[in-house]
Amino acid sequence: MPSLIQEDLAQPGTHAFIIGVSEYLHLEGGHDPTQKGSQYDMGQLTAAARSASEFAAWLLNVYANDQAPLKSLRVLLSPSPNELIHPDIATLLVGDYAATRDNVEQELGDFKIASDTHIDNVVIVYVAGHGVQLTQTGAIVLLHDFAADRYLRELDGAIDMAGVHAGMNHPGTARTQFWFVDACRQKPAIVRKFENLTGAAISLDAPNLVTETSPIFYAATTGSDAYARTGGVTLFCEALQWVLAGNGATGPEPNNGIAYWHISVTDLIKKLPDRVRALAAEADVDQSVYPTGNVQEAVFHKFRVTPSVNLKIELVPEDARTISRGTLKQNATIPVVENFDQWPIQKQVDAGLYLLNIEANAPFVNYTDILQLKPPTESREISVNP
Repeated sequence: MPSLIQEDLAQPGTHAFIIGVSEYLHLEGGHDPTQKGSQYDMGQLTAAARSASEFAAWLLNVYANDQAPLKSLRVLLSPSPNELIHPDIATLLVGDYAATRDNVEQELGDFKIASDTHIDNVVIVYVAGHGVQLTQTGAIVLLHDFAADRYLRELDGAIDMAGVHAGMNHPGTARTQFWFVDACRQKPAIVRKFENLTGAAISLDAPNLVTETSPIFYAATTGSDAYARTGGVTLFCEALQWVLAGNGATGPEPNNGIAYWHISVTDLIKKLPDRVRALAAEADVDQSVYPTGNVQEAVFHKFRVTPSVNLKIELVPEDARTISRGTLKQNATIPVVENFDQWPIQKQVDAGLYLLNIEANAPFVNYTDILQLKPPTESREISVNP
């Protein structure tokens, strides 16, 4: 399965590798269940492949990085029969795109070659599916043909994401990397039958030195579960999409030479765990994101247009509302609201700096302030009491 876009290795760019596994041939409910698979007490998923396809579509259609544009996009998906795959990705999937061990090994090798062509490359990896954990820091994701009778070892048919991450974490490859592992991290009961289960899952040799930036975001903490919406996407994917839509954006930073709205490593660390926790609480479950790896600041995504903010400005006390008028100007020059007297001001505006001016009649006083508005929402209560 080649890159879904024309691969370009001549200049530095972004190289992405996406895996999503919902259908498991040899687990309960699969087309060819095995005795080996039944020992894991796991069945079919409904959201992993769709979630991976949604993220792949975002990379294809939205992702922006003028210093490292998207140069290759490798996608392997094993969806459940009724699972919806993003149409922009589905139309590009031709041939054998199942997330089997053989296909993952082949594509991982090609992906690594592409990543190693320039140290100014950017690497993005997203993997979703059943996950198990054998060590405190490990994360193994099961592939489409996991637990096949032909495999000699228990974890053949799986990929060791911590091991692959470590193997890509060296100075000879892309110095900016982003890794997302959307899977549970529970230890299966079967591991008690074995002294050692390591060495079978797909992995890479780990060099001694490390690259510059390589954070990895696990959808679940050690020994915990990751959840999904039935017929939808995973909570982790939903939260990541929310952040990337602008809700975790940082504005231009002239002092740092950054003149555009963007999502950074810091933004992901701050916003992604909070959003997952909020979504999990709404679903009455517990889920926490675990960020680790080389956490050095870097830009993940640059916005082509300024993100929007849902703004609400309320005026107090209530008696002042009928005799006060508000004006809001973007960058202190462009009128957005003029002579407003139907409080509160509720409006969707571009993120950025605004000058707020309120003219109030006696006994109340005028008010002027500079507002720094950031996505997704800003709510201000302004007092014009003397």
